[in-house]
Amino acid sequence: MLFCQLGRAHSLREIEGGLKSCEGKLAHLGIEAPARSSLSYANGHRPWELFEKVFYGLFDIVATTAVGKKKFRFKNKLVSLDSTVIDLCLSLYDWAKYRRTKGAVTLHLVLDHDGHGASTIAAIYKDRRQIELFFKALKQNLKIKTFVGTSANAVKTQMWTAVISMLLLRDLQLSSCFGWSLANLVALLRMNLFTHRDLMVWLDKPFVTPPDPQDNPQATLAFA
Repeated sequence: MLFCQLGRAHSLREIEGGLKSCEGKLAHLGIEAPARSSLSYANGHRPWELFEKVFYGLFDIVATTAVGKKKFRFKNKLVSLDSTVIDLCLSLYDWAKYRRTKGAVTLHLVLDHDGHGASTIAAIYKDRRQIELFFKALKQNLKIKTFVGTSANAVKTQMWTAVISMLLLRDLQLSSCFGWSLANLVALLRMNLFTHRDLMVWLDKPFVTPPDPQDNPQATLAFA
């Protein structure tokens, strides 16, 4: 599903075909491209909560290395809640009742503040704005407006893999000294998903020609 997000695959068939076309490189990872039927089964039966746990586990790891502004400290917890509506076809997603003749799901994101105070209200609302920008970036750069499955489990799985992808992309963006915009990083990373490069070197110098492997050939065996 991460390939679906980063490779912008439009269907399970495209995920299967895209991965199979790179199967020679997948072999080095010790995996094989899954069949479309296997992807369909997983979409319907693998609990979406698994991806939720992966996201929060990854977030805890990334948060320890993130560098940002000093947070406000408050006696009581303060959170900002925002949401975005993703339209769905009611005839296909009959479980997603939104209005009488319309289907949709709502994606919520809570921003946890560490405190509050009169002098920091403006900053709090500025933080809330980050949620809106997050939703905008999610819709513009990842696959979250159309879905490769129609069940509730499949839709939630795709949403969680989208925010997992966004977390990874944001971490890569902050780790690089190149000065990537998120849109450019997503676009160029998509073109190099299975390119054999040192990722961190590429992030810092994406347009520098990599060294020729033949310049440092492996030692040859001497036969008597």
